[in-house]
Parts: sequence; structure tokens; C-alpha cells
Amino acid sequence: MPERFIETPEPDFSIVPQTLMAHALDTFGTADKARSWLATPNPALNDEEPLELARTAKGAERVEEVLTRIDYGIFS
Repeated sequence: MPERFIETPEPDFSIVPQTLMAHALDTFGTADKARSWLATPNPALNDEEPLELARTAKGAERVEEVLTRIDYGIFS
């Protein structure tokens, strides 16, 4: 019997504010790394995905704070 793969929907990066996406790109160096980080649950954000938090202004602010901490080498 052939294997069947269940496709998972692609994350919607269009919800990420442009300034936040630019910050993630600057922090991680490539779009693939930035997208991966944004779509991965993060312990510094109570194991929430930065992408999901970015749906609100307050959440986007928290994500920006974590990116800034990473920029400065502060464990996040």
C-alpha cells in the first residue's frame, strides 16, 4: 500500500508586520532561518510561536523584545 502524507498548512507569514520580519531577517541572516524561528514555539515566549503572537500589537512587541535580546547575545 502506498504511503500517504498528510500535508500541514504553510504558516501565514503575511500577518507578520514588515518591521518585525525585517528584524528577524537581520537577526538570522536568511529568510529561511527567520521563517523557521518565527514558526517554532519559543520558551522565552511561553512556548508560543512568534508568528502567532505577532497577530496582535502586544504580541509583536514581545517578539521584537526577544529578537533584540538575541541580537545582543542575551539568552532567550
